[in-house]
Amino acid sequence: MYRILISLFIMALVFIDSVNAQPKLEIVGGDSYNWNVVKPKESPLKATIILKNTGNEKLFISNVRPSCGCTAVLLDTSQLEPGQSAKLDVRLNISSKSGPVVKTVFIASNDPKSPNMNLYLKAEVQVDIEILPSQHFNFEDMKLGTEASSKLTLKNNSSQSVTFKDVSIAPDYVKINIPNEFELKPHEEKEIIATVMPKAKGYFGCALKMRTSHPEYPEISIQGSSVVSDPEKVIPSQKNK
Repeated sequence: MYRILISLFIMALVFIDSVNAQPKLEIVGGDSYNWNVVKPKESPLKATIILKNTGNEKLFISNVRPSCGCTAVLLDTSQLEPGQSAKLDVRLNISSKSGPVVKTVFIASNDPKSPNMNLYLKAEVQVDIEILPSQHFNFEDMKLGTEASSKLTLKNNSSQSVTFKDVSIAPDYVKINIPNEFELKPHEEKEIIATVMPKAKGYFGCALKMRTSHPEYPEISIQGSSVVSDPEKVIPSQKNK
């Protein structure tokens, strides 16, 4: 009887030890990395994230996948012994972004408690000279012989006054509401309206250019496009049979 009890006790210890023997993935520093305020010229943003096995069994990282194509990752090793660390190199492209940016990197492993983890990448992209809602004139539903217009907002997000000059637009029959030279004070904005009477059917394109006193934006170019239709040719609707 005594031997049976000893055997059961040893088996219980082995079971408890096997239950407690588990790999554990830790993202050193937390599951969020923040570059804080950055500018588009700093793209791509780079960081090295440390992944550590804080468990007492071997850790296998089976998948590391960014949420979009603007993020690239490279893991130097996918198998970690207890106490061992791996480097995850991260690159985030922000060249075409503005305002708050949040991207994720999905990490899968054999950690039984947290098999799927997310690393959050954050940044606040400050664009000193911003064109809203996009850097493109959108002339919707253009018709031959009918005037069309498109509006954009030019905003100075910087802490200095910026001068805009040598304003030009092509083709020359497109009209704009801004003078050849003007100034925007810090955080001031100006509405730009382009108006055109289309002269031919088919594709229409235009380009507005201006020079600025901001060292990072020596020249700004705003494109515009649409398709001009003939209002006289209307496709008759088919009657239901």
